[in-house]
Amino acid sequence: MQYLKNKQYYIDLYDKHTVELCRSIEQNRVVPEVPKRLKVSKREAIAVSDTFHNFHLKLIKGERYLKKDETIAQWMNTDRARDELLESATPPEDIRCLTCRNRLSVIHKDLWQGDTNAPDRVLFMYECPNQCLPRRAFFNDGEEWKRKPHRCSHCTYETKQTVSDDGVTMVTTYTCPQCKYVETDEYVWSKQTDEYDEHFAADRDRFCLTEEEGREFQDMKWRLEQMSALGKEFEEEQKAREKRLEENPRGFHLEGAGYTCAICQQSTPKGDNWYDRWGIKCLVCQWAIDHKEIPPSLAKYTDSWYTRHDFQHYFNIKTPTLNKWIRNDTIKARTIGYYGDGVHTQVFLIKDNKGFLPPKKLVESRSVRVVEEGKEYLRSHPWYYFGDPHELLKGYKVMDYLRVMSPEEVAEREEERKAKEEARRLRREKIKEAKKRKRGK
Repeated sequence: MQYLKNKQYYIDLYDKHTVELCRSIEQNRVVPEVPKRLKVSKREAIAVSDTFHNFHLKLIKGERYLKKDETIAQWMNTDRARDELLESATPPEDIRCLTCRNRLSVIHKDLWQGDTNAPDRVLFMYECPNQCLPRRAFFNDGEEWKRKPHRCSHCTYETKQTVSDDGVTMVTTYTCPQCKYVETDEYVWSKQTDEYDEHFAADRDRFCLTEEEGREFQDMKWRLEQMSALGKEFEEEQKAREKRLEENPRGFHLEGAGYTCAICQQSTPKGDNWYDRWGIKCLVCQWAIDHKEIPPSLAKYTDSWYTRHDFQHYFNIKTPTLNKWIRNDTIKARTIGYYGDGVHTQVFLIKDNKGFLPPKKLVESRSVRVVEEGKEYLRSHPWYYFGDPHELLKGYKVMDYLRVMSPEEVAEREEERKAKEEARRLRREKIKEAKKRKRGK
């Protein structure tokens, strides 16, 4: 076998290409300049750039892993076919010497590798038994190989050439017999030696995924493809809605069920929804809009108001405390009833509580890069993780009603929470064991 190697050779070659590609991406990475009009610090810009760079590199590594087996199999099949072609190709017969007309004999054969436009072929070199020149060469498909003459770059006349080679440099001199122009071409002989790459093993571990990492990437890619498909489906659906909205400017019912109201966040039964330029609402919330209990903009601009869940999420305010604030007029709520009766849900508009509730952008969570067990992750942290809460929400009265716990108290509460969870788990295990013993009797 001249071309086909053992499988490990191709694995190493593929990994080498992967390492070279990923190294190139890392070396050529450029952190973009942030326009001054954007209120983004250099540190934040670098963090965002790092996130996109790492995700791009992750995609490259994952795609290289997914194509690895197929590419190696293709390489091996190609080299196997070349060996078979070189072995089985038959030389054209009855090739005659151009000088003495004797039949020529084959003295050498070589594989000429093709490309996407031409197949591989075997070239046979023929020699005259009388040592006449020139020798002749034919491909296995019968085509004769012809040397392309070198032509003068000034007058295109065919040149004459001489070659000198001292073992270090080969110099080919082309002389034009027509205009006497002389060209030279130098080739320096060099021994190809593989230099030891001390960082290759570490980079191979970084850039070439293991089977487990490859499966994780495959799962992630499938989820992304599903999300992309859903996104395209939603885009088409949205276009159809906008077209229908042009015909029905006041709005219309959406077909089917399972839509989520943008205000109360409840799923709507079949026919119990309304869609207009503000979005999807259940009929209860739409009734409240029609009767001026709440503005329609709440469905579109969700950052202009808070829900009960938001008070728990952003400020750790429990329901009894929030109810007390409402009763004492500490905070103003808009109540949405069941078509005017009872309480369907309550919303807290920032404009109704100006100076008390901060804009939502001030209390949004942010991602922080952390290293756990040697791997880098992005973890989301609440707003008060990034500074003194009183300074971050300075000027908003909600802080007058909140108590900031010390790190020790937070840790103590976390331990209590874990202890309660463990106690509940043990109790569930005891109940399971008791049921098993009862069934056994």
